[in-house]
Amino acid sequence: MLRFLRLQNWKSYYEPVEFTMVATRERRHGNRLARVGRSRILPVTAIYGANAAGKSALVDGLEALREIVLEARRAGAPLPVIPHLPQGAEEPTLFAVELIVPDRDGDDGGDGKDRVFYYELAVDRRRVRHEVLAQVRARTEELLFKRAEDRVDLYSELDDDERARAHAVVVAPNETLLGALGAEGAGAVGTVWDWFAHRLNIIHPESAYLHLPARIDADAVFAQAMNSGLTRADTGISEMRFDEMKMGALPVKAEHLDDLLEYLREKGGAFAIDVGGADHAILSLTDEGEPVARRLVAVHNTETGPAPEQRSAFTLPLREESDGTQRFMNLLPILFQLRDEDSRSVFVVDELENSMHPKLTEDFIASFLEGLDAGDRRQLIFTTHEIQLMRSNLLRRDEIWLADKVGGQSELTRMSDFADIGVRKDADLLSFYMSGRLGGVPRI
Repeated sequence: MLRFLRLQNWKSYYEPVEFTMVATRERRHGNRLARVGRSRILPVTAIYGANAAGKSALVDGLEALREIVLEARRAGAPLPVIPHLPQGAEEPTLFAVELIVPDRDGDDGGDGKDRVFYYELAVDRRRVRHEVLAQVRARTEELLFKRAEDRVDLYSELDDDERARAHAVVVAPNETLLGALGAEGAGAVGTVWDWFAHRLNIIHPESAYLHLPARIDADAVFAQAMNSGLTRADTGISEMRFDEMKMGALPVKAEHLDDLLEYLREKGGAFAIDVGGADHAILSLTDEGEPVARRLVAVHNTETGPAPEQRSAFTLPLREESDGTQRFMNLLPILFQLRDEDSRSVFVVDELENSMHPKLTEDFIASFLEGLDAGDRRQLIFTTHEIQLMRSNLLRRDEIWLADKVGGQSELTRMSDFADIGVRKDADLLSFYMSGRLGGVPRI
């Protein structure tokens, strides 16, 4: 889980800004909050604001931090940092996060309970300026490493780790120590690296779930969940299925196709192939060893009367479905994963409602929140313009953030911070927001 994110000198954020998922004392919907030590952690947060107010910049900041940590880069390659202009052009960019992760495999003598880590990174385009990793305990912080320019100090479990000492000596200026140690490491560093690599998911408006056809083909439970979700959402789709297609219709050169088939004969399995637009196909072999190509299509049922002969069905390639249906189709796997009992994923979705009807957006969030309790460890953070959510009774005041730009800089404020001007738990949040008294709306 994400407990907080701090940004400074990143895109439209120059002054330090802190985004927190720690709940206030508000009691509404308290049963769904995660209990971590003495803190209550929010499972969902909506970020509102006018265009160019800083909503997407916040998402981009978290994504940039993940990229800097995880991606290997050649010597001298620039880091993906975009400082605030013009004030921060010559200053480093600061990222800081506090994470809640499971004690993986009982590391450090643990018992599988939550562990909290603080990670801070200051970088410019050329190098890491400083880097800190610490475990946050009830009353203290236990440093794991501290880096300032070319100096690295190791503490705690890393102090006697020969591999960590070796990396500390040779870590490149444009490389994080967390990235260098975490990919191969166990212990605390490996746990934090794993959160960035496998728990944090960034979804943009144009993002597509690339594994959709392969998973529908291989996972009957997932396929049923997709079909049920699409039917419930009134998309007109009753089922997603595979229809056989001609091999010659695959956008694959003959020599490349031969290589794929040879691989399938040796290794088995199947290949998912992009056939244009939103369409995908599965290439596999029959039990007799013959190649077969199947295209994923959407089945629509029509009824002109109650009699069986008055019912029929037709199929459409996915590229023919509406933008809203395609968006919902790519978000549904996220919901399926989020609601998995073992899920500890954090999904950050930019423009959640993109191309979707307001009721569909509301239903998506409600489905995620359904059944959450203090033991759950999954989160959904999203930016949106869908203001009707403020009247849906889905969100607490501390689950709504407002991004605003003042004097060329972005600022973030939580709805619950406006209690002193009347924004109480029973207030009409939408009316307050649209009045402009809280900021986060276009000044027109």
